[in-house]
Amino acid sequence: MEFLSKDSLSHIIGVQKNTLEQWIEDFNVYISKTKLNNVTYYRPDGIDVLKFIKECSDQDYDRQQIREMLATSTFPVRLENMQRVSRQSHSESYKENVVTMMQTIGKVVSNVENQQQLVEIIKEKQKNQNKLIRDIKKQTDEIGHLKQEVNILKQQLASVTNGGLKRKANR
Repeated sequence: MEFLSKDSLSHIIGVQKNTLEQWIEDFNVYISKTKLNNVTYYRPDGIDVLKFIKECSDQDYDRQQIREMLATSTFPVRLENMQRVSRQSHSESYKENVVTMMQTIGKVVSNVENQQQLVEIIKEKQKNQNKLIRDIKKQTDEIGHLKQEVNILKQQLASVTNGGLKRKANR
């Protein structure tokens, strides 16, 4: 596996090294890292996260807004980083991460509840649609029966009319 230094990441992302260091500290739960010989290296999968952070920063989003967007994104939270963060329970970054994750959980629960309500609405609409379909089928069947009756009446009328014409012709 290839590992990157802060200098390499700084160059790839296109930001100053001190900016990169701040982002790594602020958003550490999303950036994989490892230590080799007491030197910290970063995994390439952190590049996409850092590019996302740079894009957000370039659009003037603040740290909290970026944290919220990351929390609702598809970027995975790194468990090894969460364990390090949990050891620093008094740090502001940890508290903000927990708040953001709790907000995200709240949003997910709210979305699930909204989805359940929508499912119930859809079920009710489907029930109404099924009733309409049954009513239309009954009406279609009734129309079919009425057509048969009309055809029978036409045949009877034709035979009566033909019988009357034959009697007139015989006279």
